[in-house]
Amino acid sequence: MESVAQLRPATLIVGPSGDLLDVARILGRRGEVIGLLSRDAARLQTFKDRLLGWGVDADLFLADVTDSSQVLDAFMRFSGWSKRLDRMIYNVGVLSNEPASEVTQTELSRAMAANFFGFVNCFQLALPMFQRLNRGHVVSISGAPALELDSSPVAYATSKASLKIYLQALRRELSDNGIRFSELYLGQMQDGYDVRELRCEEVVSGVLQVLVSQADRMLVGNTRTT
Repeated sequence: MESVAQLRPATLIVGPSGDLLDVARILGRRGEVIGLLSRDAARLQTFKDRLLGWGVDADLFLADVTDSSQVLDAFMRFSGWSKRLDRMIYNVGVLSNEPASEVTQTELSRAMAANFFGFVNCFQLALPMFQRLNRGHVVSISGAPALELDSSPVAYATSKASLKIYLQALRRELSDNGIRFSELYLGQMQDGYDVRELRCEEVVSGVLQVLVSQADRMLVGNTRTT
C-alpha cells in the first residue's frame, strides 16, 4: 500500500484570493496539488479554471467555514481527492466596527464564527491528515490591525485574540508532532508621502517567505503609517 509520504504534496487554501492564486500557481508548478475551499462557488470555479489553465492540478471544495457539517463534507471530499495534506492556508475573516457599548450578540457571533470558529472547524479536520504525514504547516492570514487589538473594535479584537490564544496553545501541544503554525499579517506601505495597500507581488512574496521560514509571526508592510 502506497504511503502518503510518496504522494504529491498538497496545499489547501481556505478563502482563496487573487494574491493566493498566484501563490497556488507557484506551488503547483513545483509539483504540488492545490485544493480551494470557499462558500463562493462562482469564485472557486473561476480560480480552479485558471489553475488548470496554468497546468496546475487543482480542485474546488464548496463550504461555509462557519458550518461544521459543510466543512466536514468538504474535507471528506478533499481527502478522497488527495490523501496527503502538507499545509493549510486560512484566509477567511470579517471586520466589525461596533463599539463595545453597542455591540450585539449577533455581531459578536458573526465575527467569532468567521475569524475563530471557522479556523477551528477546518483545523480539527486537517490535523489527522497532518498526523498521518507526521508534519504539517498552518498559515493564518489577517490584516495588520489584528496586531494592535487594544485599538480595534471589540468584536474583531475578541475574535482575533481568541485565534491567537488558540494558535499559541496548538504550538505548545503539537510542537513535537512536526506541525508548525504561522500568523501572517498584511499591512500597508509608506510610499513617499503616500500610504498604499500592498501590491500583489508583495503579498505573494510574504506568503512564500512564511511558507519557507515557518515563522510564528510575520508582518508584511507596516501596522501604522505616518
